[in-house]
Amino acid sequence: MTDGSSAATAEVEIRDDTLIAVARRYAEALIDTAQKEKQVDAALEELAEIGTDVFPRFPRFAELLASERVPVGERDRILGDVFGGRASDLVLRFLRVLNRRGRLGLLRPIVAEARTNWDRRNHRIPVSVRTAVPLGEDQMQALKDRLAGLVPGTPILSVSTDPSLIGGLVIQVGDHLYDASVKNRLTQLRHRLIEGKMHEIQSRRDQFSYPA
Repeated sequence: MTDGSSAATAEVEIRDDTLIAVARRYAEALIDTAQKEKQVDAALEELAEIGTDVFPRFPRFAELLASERVPVGERDRILGDVFGGRASDLVLRFLRVLNRRGRLGLLRPIVAEARTNWDRRNHRIPVSVRTAVPLGEDQMQALKDRLAGLVPGTPILSVSTDPSLIGGLVIQVGDHLYDASVKNRLTQLRHRLIEGKMHEIQSRRDQFSYPA
C-alpha cells in the first residue's frame, strides 16, 4: 500500500494467482465463521454494501484506511468508531482482521469469492439474464420456473435490460449462452441471406466456366 492510495477500498482487479488464492482463503474463512454463527447471507450483504457503496462514496475515508502513515492500531480504532453499532459484530471483526493483515484492498474480491463459495455449497446457480424490455412479475416467475427445470440447482437470477436485443432474451449459465433474442435471429437471417446470395453468384459463375 502507498500513502494516499485508495487501494484499500477500491475494487481490485486481481490478475496475480497469489492474490486470487489469498482472496479465496479469506473468503472460505469468512464463510466458515459466518456459517457457525448462522449469519452468512447477512454478512455477505453487509460487506458487499461496504465495498461497493460506503467506501466509494467516502474516498477520503478510503485513503485514510489505505495510508501506511496511519498506524494499524489507529486504523482499527477508526473502523470501530465508524462501524461499531452500525455493522454486525461479525462484519466488524472481519474488517479488523483484514486491516491488521493489510488485506482491506481485497475486500470486494473476497466478498465475490465468498458469494461464489456460498452459492456452490447451497447448490445455487448464478444465471445472468438480459431482456429487451423489463419483465413483469408473471414473466419473471415463469422464467424462474423454467430455469429450475434446466439447471442442476436453484437458479439465482441477475436480470438486466438491453434494448439493443429488440425482443426476446439472452441467458447465460456459466460458460453456456442461450441467445433467444430478436437481434440474434436477425443476425442469423442476414448471414443465411448472404450465404445464399454468394452461392447464387458462384452458381452463375460456374455456368460460364469453360475447360482450359
